[in-house]
Amino acid sequence: MDAYTGYIYSAVWLIIAVYLFFTAIKHSRFFFFLSGFFLYLSGWYLLDEILTDVDMFSGVYNLIFRGVAVVVLIVCTVVYVRYKRDIAERDGENTHK
Repeated sequence: MDAYTGYIYSAVWLIIAVYLFFTAIKHSRFFFFLSGFFLYLSGWYLLDEILTDVDMFSGVYNLIFRGVAVVVLIVCTVVYVRYKRDIAERDGENTHK
């Protein structure tokens, strides 16, 4: 079963990426960004399985993987805080009327 785990992860990340892509069409364009990140995850896990000579989760490759994940986490945090602040401002405007 361990031989197929990377392929399963790759498929799961791809399914999530497609779902977020269609969610972005209906709700918010920010989900396009998240869809791209999950597409990146899918490709990374697939490369780890396909490239037998290179371990994509060690050394410099691991630093690249974690760096991209940290940047996405920071962007998501900033967007979330702005979203919550905008909601709080809208609620504040509604109570003053």
